[in-house]
Amino acid sequence: MKIEQLQQAVDRYGSDRGRWPEALKAEAEALIASDPGAAKIAETAARLDAVLAESMRPLPVDASFLGRLVAGLGNGAAGHDVTVRPTTRLIAWAGAAMVAFLVTGYAVGLALPVNQGDDTLAGLMFGNSSTSDTSDSSDTGSVL
Repeated sequence: MKIEQLQQAVDRYGSDRGRWPEALKAEAEALIASDPGAAKIAETAARLDAVLAESMRPLPVDASFLGRLVAGLGNGAAGHDVTVRPTTRLIAWAGAAMVAFLVTGYAVGLALPVNQGDDTLAGLMFGNSSTSDTSDSSDTGSVL
């Protein structure tokens, strides 16, 4: 076994060699015993597994923890004021956005054709198939 194979096996099976296949376990233990780089990989993997196991440990939730949590909710977020107040900058941005939407809607309204019958929307989406020249197969009037 080479160092790269050991790293791949550690990545796949973890640091607990009890979960490894028997053939890989024997080769890995021999490599770890003879190579300091391999021992360092095994040690790092063991520390990582320990940290991950500790991070997955559930927190003890008891009445005092819940009491502190509920008491903190009454004070705002850790004593900070969380009220959202309108400011002049917010009002200016909202007004600018409203004007931009109105201008865009006006421009789109001008670009749409005037009522040309019941199938205006269908003609916009799928093109107008009632052209007199059928030799031109390209459809320039459809959105889809």
